[in-house]
Amino acid sequence: MDAHDWHRQATTPAPTWPDPVSSTDFVGLSGEGREDYLCRLRVAMNATIVVSKPMEAVAAHLDDIVTTNRLRPPGAMPMIAVTAPFSAGKSTLLKHWGFGVYRGVLGGKAKEERPTWSPQPGVIADWVPVVYVTLMASSSIKEINALILLYLGYPPEGLARTTTTRVLHALRMHGVQVVILDDAHMLRTTSAQGRAVLDYIKFLNTELGEVNKGTVILVGAHLESTAILDDPQIRARLTTMTIDAFQITTIEKKAAWQDLLAMVGNRPLQHLPNAAPDLFVAKLAQHIWRRTQGFVGEATRLVARSVLDAVHDRRSVITHDDLDSVDLSDRSLDGQIDAATASRKTRR
Repeated sequence: MDAHDWHRQATTPAPTWPDPVSSTDFVGLSGEGREDYLCRLRVAMNATIVVSKPMEAVAAHLDDIVTTNRLRPPGAMPMIAVTAPFSAGKSTLLKHWGFGVYRGVLGGKAKEERPTWSPQPGVIADWVPVVYVTLMASSSIKEINALILLYLGYPPEGLARTTTTRVLHALRMHGVQVVILDDAHMLRTTSAQGRAVLDYIKFLNTELGEVNKGTVILVGAHLESTAILDDPQIRARLTTMTIDAFQITTIEKKAAWQDLLAMVGNRPLQHLPNAAPDLFVAKLAQHIWRRTQGFVGEATRLVARSVLDAVHDRRSVITHDDLDSVDLSDRSLDGQIDAATASRKTRR
């Protein structure tokens, strides 16, 4: 992905949901009409990004730190690390949050196909407030520079010292305020090269703070168990935020899980007009947790696909078996096995 891809994603409106169709009206639709309705519903459901209350809290904390950094004198700014288990939604959240920051900085210029600004009199450059790159395994300084340069539209070739100079010039030229380094857990810090990369990230943070009072954000899985967060200089400037799967071990946690299911299921259930309004929140909450292990993305997919199947079959009820028939990630298989075991014990 480069800056133009980011701009397109950040400014493309979400697909519109079709109006709910009653069972009677659905029967009356032509074959083509049914297919069009189901297609639009499928697109809208799969494009929906669900931001849970804990995720909203992380986003608000991100806003606070980035805004505060903009008010500080130039220099090394506080950094941010966002960590979570694999596929817990951290990258999705950071992109969703980053899109909002990007549009907010650009204002009316976000509507332009290629926003530009004038970093100095007589100079016009692309305006790129947010840089988002995904790191490769054991990335070197040169490789990190190459990713940033490619994102900003520059050739990546050259020695590490040369590309570093070009990166610093590009950050200033394009008004970069936030640099998001995703998959930071891929960095290896046990070798001399790995330690040099850590030093480079500290240097990048300092320089971004000097030229644009900007913020570096590290995103990765289980960062708390890596040497990245053990570096004394990084820790001195770092705020770590954690996104985790939902648990249902206490009454309070069960209520939080039900709140999430209410958020996930509200819009889809409008397309099952005869279904019980508490179908997911009360009747299926525990089974959905077993299948998804409390991961927001898995729960969103499970609800969406089970509703789509029910709409297609003109059913107003979704059962445990219906949920079990939906294919999710391999991780969810453990939940499905646990659910089947619990069901057998209940029948006994």
